[in-house]
Amino acid sequence: MSASVITIEIRGHEPAAVKAAEQISALFLSSGPGRPRRRPGEDDVVVQVHADVSRSPREGGYAEPCL
Repeated sequence: MSASVITIEIRGHEPAAVKAAEQISALFLSSGPGRPRRRPGEDDVVVQVHADVSRSPREGGYAEPCL
């Protein structure tokens, strides 16, 4: 993995965690949201996104946020 690729791990209630991962994926060049993983005995899930933060917006590095 490149030095400009970061891993973002989101923990929380499944619909909220997936939505947050989708929003991050829309902003940066990314892997897209990973599959939600649930740890035994926990209610929350973990969703990972690998995002490339090396490029600026003008270089197509990320899009304008949709508010």
